[in-house]
Amino acid sequence: MKTDTNVQLLNKLVEVCLDGELGYRTAARHLHTSKLRTIFTDYAIRRGQFAEELRSEVEHLGGSAVDAGSMAASLHRGWIALKSAVTHGGAGAIVAACEAGEDAALSSYEAAGHLDFPGHIVSLIEKQRQAIEQAHARIRHIKHEIDSGIDYSEND
Repeated sequence: MKTDTNVQLLNKLVEVCLDGELGYRTAARHLHTSKLRTIFTDYAIRRGQFAEELRSEVEHLGGSAVDAGSMAASLHRGWIALKSAVTHGGAGAIVAACEAGEDAALSSYEAAGHLDFPGHIVSLIEKQRQAIEQAHARIRHIKHEIDSGIDYSEND
């Protein structure tokens, strides 16, 4: 186990979580239904909590934890598409952009799951990955509902 490498990899996951938190907060601000706003606000809060848990592990390993998502990470993970969706689309476009962000987040977590971390960090990463997978499935379900004609665009 290389501590410097583990710190870098955990910081990458911190960035993934912070990018997700920002993406969900942005989505929630631009949605017109309280149901979707609530769901996305809850996901933003969870991602912030995930980032804090990972930061704690970085510091425990003797590293310096990042405190912000990176623009490069945000672009890579697809959250940048959210800004376009917010300005050019309705709930369906915003949900689709969030789904793309979740695809990228899952890829980062799956890659980290194959690395050499202490057991408790492996468990933490797996717990967070499962929560992201559940969020991804729920967002995909909402997207399918919107595609099927269920109207999420009206004000509550």
